[in-house]
Amino acid sequence: MIPIDWRAIIGPAVMLAVTGLILLSDQYLFRVPNPGAISFLVVAFSAYLGGITSGLISAAISFGLAAVLLSTPGTLFLYTPDNVARLLVLAVCTPAIALLIGALQIRARRAVDHERMTYKELGSLRAALDQSDVGVVLLDSEMRAQFINRAFRRLWHLPDEVADRKPAFVGLMYHGRNAKTYSVPGDQIDFIAEQTSRIKAGDERPSDIRLANGEVIRSRCKVLADGGRMVTYGNVSDLVRGADEMADLAMKDALTGIFNRRHFTARLDNEWKRFRRYNRPLSLLLLDIDHFKSINDRYGHDVGDQVIIAVARCCGMQTRDSDVVARIGGEEFVILLPETELADARVAAERLRRAVAGDTITSSGGPISVTISIGAALATTKLNDAAELMKQADDALYAAKRGGRNCVAAVLDDGPVVFNQPEKTAA
Repeated sequence: MIPIDWRAIIGPAVMLAVTGLILLSDQYLFRVPNPGAISFLVVAFSAYLGGITSGLISAAISFGLAAVLLSTPGTLFLYTPDNVARLLVLAVCTPAIALLIGALQIRARRAVDHERMTYKELGSLRAALDQSDVGVVLLDSEMRAQFINRAFRRLWHLPDEVADRKPAFVGLMYHGRNAKTYSVPGDQIDFIAEQTSRIKAGDERPSDIRLANGEVIRSRCKVLADGGRMVTYGNVSDLVRGADEMADLAMKDALTGIFNRRHFTARLDNEWKRFRRYNRPLSLLLLDIDHFKSINDRYGHDVGDQVIIAVARCCGMQTRDSDVVARIGGEEFVILLPETELADARVAAERLRRAVAGDTITSSGGPISVTISIGAALATTKLNDAAELMKQADDALYAAKRGGRNCVAAVLDDGPVVFNQPEKTAA
């Protein structure tokens, strides 16, 4: 049931009542002098009581009703003696029309109040989004920005005058490129096309963007009911940094800081596939610290760990950035040499052997001189997989140990061959 606003009804009711009195007086009692002026005053009074809308509606209804009542009997109403029809219309229509006008006014006021509340809520929402640390961009169904909060403007180096022009999303991406906001590998045009296509498709999967200052922001897209998009940009630098550190820990050897067996195996598989597809040269070095058990027995495991660390450091210094150095066992190391023929691998192995032999390791047990034995192997089409390449390098390593240690051995056509073989020493 619609509640009645009696204040809004008073105006129309008074207007209709006065109009009826004027008509009755003119019909039965006396002619009312200047009824137009009286009607005008009543309209003004009605507007004062119920508002401008109430007064205007009252005036329209009263003058329309007067025109009907003053018409010739029988044209609009059935003719009855003594003008009963006119009195009946006044008696029935006056309160009904007044109630109708009041109800319409209430609905109108409610609509206006709702509109004001909605506008206020939208204003509060925009203010809250502007205070957020997360960048927010609201797009319409044509992918044009309808709202860009302060966080995104700062993040994207976006001037207010550009944001206020409500640019298209692709325009925002190009502005980021021109302002050198982000740093992405490869072609930036492809990156812009990929981001724009993702937003148009409503892809809600997160997408990380690395900024030029090194920070990382995560973009998320949400499809709105009206066909628009809400795109958020949150700073996830600490999260990504933590994930990178965890990934780094997962692939690094805890003692030496070089790669572990797990990461080396993955890299070896990738390089083997590359060798098989493009027939590019690939060599492998497997090395072992000579008499390491004796070092542990004589100086203790702490000194043994220091020796392992020193050898790992020497391996890193004697190899290229493209080489993969890993610790795969207690005192056993492996070096993957992409784009390297066996002859060059032997040279690299000999250089490493000399560097370790010529270095005196400072430890808590005093200065220690250590040597290493190295086995080298080359990937060939005769091998079935990377495991066979590892097996050949292992055979060459054992040949180097049998050959007296502190030397390099390589697998040739006739099997492992020891080079720079030292004088025989006790095993």
